[in-house]
Amino acid sequence: MGRLSATFTMGALEIAALSDGAPDQALDTFFDSADPAEWTAALGITDTTDPVPFNYGSFLIRGDGKTTLIDTGFGALARQQGFPGGGELLDRLGELGVGRDEVDRVVHTHLHPDHCAWNTDDEAGEITFPNATLYAARAELDHWLQAELDGDFVAETARANTRPYLDAGRLELTDGEYAVSEALTMVPTPGHTPGHCSMLLTSQGEHLVITGDAADHPAHLERHDWIPGFDLDPEESTRSRQKLAALAVEKGALVTGGHFPILTLGRLRRVESGYRWESAQ
Repeated sequence: MGRLSATFTMGALEIAALSDGAPDQALDTFFDSADPAEWTAALGITDTTDPVPFNYGSFLIRGDGKTTLIDTGFGALARQQGFPGGGELLDRLGELGVGRDEVDRVVHTHLHPDHCAWNTDDEAGEITFPNATLYAARAELDHWLQAELDGDFVAETARANTRPYLDAGRLELTDGEYAVSEALTMVPTPGHTPGHCSMLLTSQGEHLVITGDAADHPAHLERHDWIPGFDLDPEESTRSRQKLAALAVEKGALVTGGHFPILTLGRLRRVESGYRWESAQ
């Protein structure tokens, strides 16, 4: 079982990587567009079905006067799958001394079920974080609200986990690059979903990029043309990975992702062939 939480600092910010499920699982669907010999070698495995550490993660940000949660995990589905730590995001928060009512902001990379499930309490069907404002890209919610997606499980999950915040006047829809605060900027990186955003954190001259699902594994930041099977627009997602890699190099940023095992931190370096991931741990 992978680690379920870890905390690190960047500038004045304290950042906790929190798991809502940390299984070992095969990642063939995340690399199904790539030559199996190439991607298995990159991951250090010999067969496409070999399980590797994976994570369904969120990030808690403190130190800028607010308590911010980036994505809210997989909830009941992770428990049903029997994942280690599955559906335990609130337990991870509690271990850090953070109650539901202390979360000020929930900021979404996108609205897939494994990123928004704890917006509402899956037992009570009520808002989980009663004092939080929910941030999501307008293009993201608009996509899942399309009438042709009525009855679609992913769309219905996105709707169910945003509607209560809208009804409570706590939903903030964003357009383009959006500064949630001086410390946190939502950076559009569409392709995985139409309104997908990655996060850029800034504090005391230091930077952190949280990829969201623009990269499910550090290898995706070296090979932008390895298209995860869940990306709705492969050409757009390829451009987004290129954009994200360039941003990380420009800022000299640490890089991590919600699906990276806890704790994975690295930096990208320009090389003749493109980009190289280098561990920062």
